[in-house]
Amino acid sequence: MLKSKSKLLDYPKSLVLLSTVGLVAAFWQATERIQMLKFPGENLSCNLNPVVDCGSVLNNRLAAVFGPPNAFIGMVAFSILLAFGLQRLNGGHWNKIVSKISISLSLIMFLFSAWFFAVSLYSIGKICIFCIFIWLVSVPIGIYGLKDYCENSDNLSNNQKIVKKFLTRNHSNVLIFVYALMLTLFLLRFKDYYFA
Repeated sequence: MLKSKSKLLDYPKSLVLLSTVGLVAAFWQATERIQMLKFPGENLSCNLNPVVDCGSVLNNRLAAVFGPPNAFIGMVAFSILLAFGLQRLNGGHWNKIVSKISISLSLIMFLFSAWFFAVSLYSIGKICIFCIFIWLVSVPIGIYGLKDYCENSDNLSNNQKIVKKFLTRNHSNVLIFVYALMLTLFLLRFKDYYFA
């Protein structure tokens, strides 16, 4: 059974907030994709400049890497995480199965976002404004989801104990490092546009 602990960072509240932002961004991205399919020649409202160009991203085959558009997959994933967060926020406790589903989904979202961030920068060469919001919330969902899992699970392996100790001491540093790395890679990739 999972132990209940009070924390400085209230993970259920954070999960609800971050999942809501991710869900709204994925939903809005899906509406832009539908708009693009209905009116193929028209400019999307989210095409802001030569770098932030949703149309180029959504038109790329990697924006639907598993078949359905990534936005639809994001809507499902963020909805599940939001439901889990609301359940915990309202006093419920996760059993081991729900806890494992939550951490698996959180880490998959984190890794998928990191992959699509790299693809957007170095393969597509454009980014989507909605993807930015999804990336920004997927990082803390993954980091703090792993921290919460380690803190609330019994019988951790030695590797999990190392991760728990590291994240307990350095979770905010890890978050800042990942955000700083993403910003640096973004600015380096598009330096010709932003610093010309």
